[in-house]
Amino acid sequence: MKNLKHITFTGIGTDTDFKALREIQNEYPHVEWGVLMSRNWEKNGPRYFNPNLLYDLKFMGLNLNLSCHVCGSIAREALNNSWEPLKQLTHYHYDVFQRCQLNIGSTDPTPKTPFLRKPLFLKELIIQQKSENDLLAFDTIIDRSNMSVLLDASGGRGIDTPFKPFLRLGLKVGYAGGLTPDNVGDKLYQLLREVDGDFWIDMESGVRTDEQFDLLKVNKVLCICKEVMREFNQK
Repeated sequence: MKNLKHITFTGIGTDTDFKALREIQNEYPHVEWGVLMSRNWEKNGPRYFNPNLLYDLKFMGLNLNLSCHVCGSIAREALNNSWEPLKQLTHYHYDVFQRCQLNIGSTDPTPKTPFLRKPLFLKELIIQQKSENDLLAFDTIIDRSNMSVLLDASGGRGIDTPFKPFLRLGLKVGYAGGLTPDNVGDKLYQLLREVDGDFWIDMESGVRTDEQFDLLKVNKVLCICKEVMREFNQK
């Protein structure tokens, strides 16, 4: 059974209108807001969230569908079961996130041990990988319960990459790489035709204008995806 579980928009900033995100989520409950987290958030630009504002975001009571996308040294430390740095970066407000993704660069090491485990304080752990032929970090893990894979050859750079549906029994897979309002309809339709089971799509650069998170583009993508899903399910 095919099931588009999430449409993730990554890189909401501290200037993003959180109440507007809630309004969009009311209309599209399967939307997910990706929050880029890094020790170097101040230097990394507007895509990265100010962790000092997590307290405010948490207690606004908006109940946003949030995923934490961990970058840099904290992702590498978490990859080897050192989770305290992530807790400290989030000021122990990690419970605001439904999912956590480890963004692993091409030069990052694979886990030193095959016993990487999802910590109890996280509901779901996502391992970013470059492609279905480059799953080194994921394939070393023995216990993969409540773990998923994001196939992302672009790494948030907006580079259009081929979407070859990846089939592995019981594994929820996400697809990213150059998705934009102009191509998301075709690529989603391809995935619906060829993927079995749960999957999601994730976009970052494709919903930005002048490096700022663009809610108009977000709404356009969601409208297109809704129409594609409607047409596909009618067949």
